[in-house]
Amino acid sequence: MKQAFAILLTTFGFLSLEAQKQVAITYDDLVLNGPFISLEHTIAVNQQIIADCETFGVPAVGFVNEKKLYVANEEDARINILKSWLDAGLELGNHTFSHPSLSKTPLADYQKDVLKGEEITRPLMKAHGQTLKYFRHPYLHTGPDSVTKDSFESFITSLGYEVAPVTVDGSDYIFNTVYVDALKSGDTVLMQRTGAAYVAHTLRMFDFMERVAKEVIGRNIAHIYLCHANAINADYMGLLYQELKQRGYEFTSLKEVLQDAAYQSEDHYIGKWGISWLYRWDKEKSTEWLKIEPEIDQEILSLYNNR
Repeated sequence: MKQAFAILLTTFGFLSLEAQKQVAITYDDLVLNGPFISLEHTIAVNQQIIADCETFGVPAVGFVNEKKLYVANEEDARINILKSWLDAGLELGNHTFSHPSLSKTPLADYQKDVLKGEEITRPLMKAHGQTLKYFRHPYLHTGPDSVTKDSFESFITSLGYEVAPVTVDGSDYIFNTVYVDALKSGDTVLMQRTGAAYVAHTLRMFDFMERVAKEVIGRNIAHIYLCHANAINADYMGLLYQELKQRGYEFTSLKEVLQDAAYQSEDHYIGKWGISWLYRWDKEKSTEWLKIEPEIDQEILSLYNNR
């Protein structure tokens, strides 16, 4: 009866837009982004991120930098972290081996780094019945010129990859750096303040990008959120998930989100920076959007810049 009622509401356009919001959650820089504390801490960070995904039903994708696996006497433990993501039913993607910038790295060298970045991940996924199919550019740098960009896209396509775009980015790496510094110094007050500022800023970014989507696409779209496998997300992502659910968001897979017709829009952007795909789709106003997006808390930004 409830299902039939929902279909009826959808058919006649009465179903709340809030109830139809969707977002795919993606984590970059596995196995750890940001300052390193210990192997035990790295394992705990990933365990908590995975646990939150299980609690909130989040089919996340974790993008791997395989260079992070090659730490003396820690290789097996770090590979086991990747296995734990797959054991939980989550997915992994290729984020290159060493996280180079396509804006600063010769194309041939960059392509070699991509291939090196799948040597462990691809067999692991195959063993878990999965196929490695998503690639994300480090820094979201997709090429400094049209020739490099087009050549690399052809290369990725030939390998069977699909690029994972980003529409919402909370700059969590900035908050995380301050957060881990506070953790190391035992400053729990600053940790709490930084965590709260991170969640608040990310929610402002979601609200802002909803506004951008409605102007660029004509409606809100299924979003893709970029964050990182790091300490602040281990401690605060559960709260962020709660807040997003209260705002009407449904957590869905990257595959499902990419079926939104918005992702067929033309990427107009050519340049050295990494910007949201919503900006890339708006050739006329992309610079304007960048200028007016929510700013990071000035205390946090100052601590990050002056560390």
